[in-house]
Amino acid sequence: MQQFGVIGLSVMGKNLALNVRNHGFSVSGFSIDKPEVDAFAKYEDDKLKPCYTWEEFVNSLEKPRKILIQIMAGDPVDQTLQKLLPLLNKGDILIDGGNSNYHDTNRRYHEMEKHGIHFIGMGVSGGEEGALNGPALMPGGDEAAYEKVAPILEAIAAKNKEGKPCVSYMGPEGAGHYVKMVHNGIEYGIMQEFSEVYNLLRDVAHKSDDEMSAIFDKWNHGKVEAYLSEITSKVLAQKDDLTPDHVIDHILNVASYKGTGNWMLEDGVALGAPVTVVAEAVMARFMSKQAHLAVKSGIKPTKFEYKGEIPDDLVDEFEKTLQLAQAVAYAQGFQQLTMAAEAYNWDLRYKSIAQDWEAGCIIRSAMLKDIENAYSKGNKLMNLFQDDYFRKLMEENLPALRKSVEFATKAGVPTPTLSAALNYLESIFNPDLPANLIQGQRDYFGAHTYQRNDREGTFHTEWYEEK
Repeated sequence: MQQFGVIGLSVMGKNLALNVRNHGFSVSGFSIDKPEVDAFAKYEDDKLKPCYTWEEFVNSLEKPRKILIQIMAGDPVDQTLQKLLPLLNKGDILIDGGNSNYHDTNRRYHEMEKHGIHFIGMGVSGGEEGALNGPALMPGGDEAAYEKVAPILEAIAAKNKEGKPCVSYMGPEGAGHYVKMVHNGIEYGIMQEFSEVYNLLRDVAHKSDDEMSAIFDKWNHGKVEAYLSEITSKVLAQKDDLTPDHVIDHILNVASYKGTGNWMLEDGVALGAPVTVVAEAVMARFMSKQAHLAVKSGIKPTKFEYKGEIPDDLVDEFEKTLQLAQAVAYAQGFQQLTMAAEAYNWDLRYKSIAQDWEAGCIIRSAMLKDIENAYSKGNKLMNLFQDDYFRKLMEENLPALRKSVEFATKAGVPTPTLSAALNYLESIFNPDLPANLIQGQRDYFGAHTYQRNDREGTFHTEWYEEK
């Protein structure tokens, strides 16, 4: 009998199954797409079994069955659960490893609970390569069931620099998929920050592709050690097969999106979480399509040539800018996690979340160790910048961020997420924001009342005399 089963044998499912096999566990694989099973069968050995029917697959697994569902999110997951239910026994464990919305995972968790089936919603990050060689895994749902599958998940997960598996229990219900949603939102934000700094290097500092590649490579061994620094350097260095140019110069300026950033933004708005960097990153992808349409329509794009003096240390200032902006993206993500934990009654483990993101996932960076350390001190942080390390980082790098946004404005270079990061930092510790005027306006036109800063109570002013 096989120790583990995988439903869905496209690249992610196949690679995860092979990862399980490569770590000494026996695994069965099934797909409703026969060619996928045929391709999977080429790897068949004493630990890997291809299955062609639902019954063959379920009957091949030892009890309690441990089944990973790695298929497209949405209705296909519900259809798969309905197919499986008559074939399962109480105590079996189902893991949804797709990019499911946490609301769906909450519902499925409680539905499966009624049937005595343990349900785990698990975020998976790292792409195809990570699935095979070590992804970051974010499981939530039934904690007792997680303990039963933990030996397999810990074996296949990426390992951080201390050798710790990048997987741990996130929390109840849909907490695992919620954490993955926030991961994806942070990913949107940091990717956009990188693109804006690239734009500054190109259009303000006038660096070539090769020069920028070298700069990002240097930063990857400096203040911005991160997977995205590494691949940005490689993307900028790549020569084109079709022209004498670099590939980057012929990639259409339209960024695609799957909607997971929107999910974080929607939930952030519902919670009142100030995830401004993610919001601007999502809007920037929308804007990339609008800019392309403007060019197609014959509207000449506005572009300025910066002719001012370029300081010798400008590139170093951009590095400090990116380091601080990245910290803001993480801080906003963890702030939303903190607010969600309170709103949804989830005991999220922020130190573990930071550890799980230290390897295998797209947003992995050296800074996550600093975040782990911040949460290791036992402090209840609503905001990362309450921690001494991040407060000092803000104090040291804020002048560079201000300078970068200033140069961008003078050069006509849009920096929506860098500007959002700056405005966020200028706002969060400022007791004198002009919200008092907004409350006065609301009271004027709608009698919405206001509170005072000099006495307790709720007040309304008669702003005008009736005629």
